[in-house]
Amino acid sequence: MDGKNRGIIGMIKTVLIVIWIIFSVIMYGFICLIIGPISKKISRYFEILWASQLLGAAGIKVKVNGLEKLDHEKRYVFIANHQSHIDIPVLFTGLRSHLSFIAKKELFRIPVFGWSMFILGHIWIDRGNARKALKSIQNAVNRLKKDNISLVLFPEGTRSKDGTLGRFKQGSFALVQRAGVEVVPVAIRNTSTLLSKHSLLINSGTAQVTICDPVTISSEQNKAEISEQMHSILEKALADK
Repeated sequence: MDGKNRGIIGMIKTVLIVIWIIFSVIMYGFICLIIGPISKKISRYFEILWASQLLGAAGIKVKVNGLEKLDHEKRYVFIANHQSHIDIPVLFTGLRSHLSFIAKKELFRIPVFGWSMFILGHIWIDRGNARKALKSIQNAVNRLKKDNISLVLFPEGTRSKDGTLGRFKQGSFALVQRAGVEVVPVAIRNTSTLLSKHSLLINSGTAQVTICDPVTISSEQNKAEISEQMHSILEKALADK
């Protein structure tokens, strides 16, 4: 099969997956809107089911190393690199934990999708307003302590253009300082080739997730020190094959 035919087949596959995503987001979104106010725990299982089905439809497998390092009775703050839009379903599938993400407030305005995000306990943040951003961080800390969930942070703030680890924004680590739980760096590989930042084409393949050792943060560490420590751990994990 020549490159042109492979490209056409890839585009058809991507269109079908996008159609499925739209349908599944509406279906699972309404399910979560109905069940969420009654039981967030049950609705989060549908969230994980949606993520695994999405990856399955795209022909994407998730290979996880280090899952034994996690105690699923504990809550964590996961610090992950960000390569692609599919990082989130990859983490839902790979970490096998109830997760809450901090996302820009605009996403919460999307009908059904955004509403279900709010019901499920994800946290919106106003990046253009420092005071509101700080309040969002405190809301996230309160949610972590109140509910049996872990939080996920992408301290790069955006997806990497070429898959390499970018600079960390230190503001993210205000949450780490306040959380009072262990921090777990998580290295994600290969998702930039499965769905790159500048492409809508979804490729089949394997996303790799490496769970690093949980880290206890000292009360004496400032945001810059924590940021540098997490960046160093993730940089090494991404370099190891």
